[in-house]
Amino acid sequence: MSLPRPDQSPIAPAVRDQAIAWFTLAQSGDMTTDEHLELQLWRQAAPDHERAWQRLAGIPLQLQQRARQLSTPVARTALQQTRTLNANRRQLLKAFVGFGLIGATAWESRDSLWLQGALADYHTGTGERRHHTLADGTQVWLNTRTALDVRYSASQRLLILHQGELDVLSASRNDNRPLIVDTAEARLRALGTRFNVRSEPTGRGTFVAVSSGQVAARPVAAGIEQLIPSGQQTRIDQYGVAPPHPLDQSTTAWIDGFIVAQRMRLGDFITELSRYHVGILRCDPAVANLYLTGSFPLNNIEQIFALLEKSLPVQLQRRTPYWITVTTRA
Repeated sequence: MSLPRPDQSPIAPAVRDQAIAWFTLAQSGDMTTDEHLELQLWRQAAPDHERAWQRLAGIPLQLQQRARQLSTPVARTALQQTRTLNANRRQLLKAFVGFGLIGATAWESRDSLWLQGALADYHTGTGERRHHTLADGTQVWLNTRTALDVRYSASQRLLILHQGELDVLSASRNDNRPLIVDTAEARLRALGTRFNVRSEPTGRGTFVAVSSGQVAARPVAAGIEQLIPSGQQTRIDQYGVAPPHPLDQSTTAWIDGFIVAQRMRLGDFITELSRYHVGILRCDPAVANLYLTGSFPLNNIEQIFALLEKSLPVQLQRRTPYWITVTTRA
């Protein structure tokens, strides 16, 4: 029996604003007993309150930690303003900058992705994968921990990938407006295309793999567009576009719900699997250089763990259900 899918309908800006302020205050670790009670009452007051809270609670743990560095008094002030002002989400975030809750530089950088991701037009939590059809017929598939904003205008169709991984199938009907995907490092222009884009807050650049058609790619900072043809993939960073090489078909296996490993290092496999695991998932260096091959179903992480223990000389060390280390079998 399949589980019910989470409600992904839009949340009112005022509710989002309150959720952000409550989340910031909760992460500070300095809430009073009355504030804890008030938060619980707020979450129970309406279904959308709980949905907004769960969206923020679903961001990666390492990004949640950044919220703990924010000012508790300022968070309380921001929360009070959300009760009285019907500001939209961008106005509230600007207010956070003014309060010192987040620095202006940080808001423009990837340090603020935990806010951008939670408030994006389309987003997924840990382990989620979703498909959407946009207004022009373009289809997008979002992998785990992905945040995407859509900005269509009379002159262009712009997709802003803040973080995560996206597969794009451009609309087949004629549209003179260019279809563009922007990441922190790259601008990608679709040319009758299906392609995969991955951008994460690791400083490793943007990865693009073209299944059909072509993609014109260039670094955001500067540079001339380089065509990436069908059946090729490459990486783009601030310095340029790396030479394309043949497409690895396992790159898009996540769309069908799998991780495909072809003689992959266990350490690399666990790093990839950790994107889909809620909490901390690590690999002991003592077993990191073991190799594995196979197709592993993403809808059952526990099954993957069982397969690893069965096929390799490893075991899982569970400090908590959310903190797991793959280590040498005793």
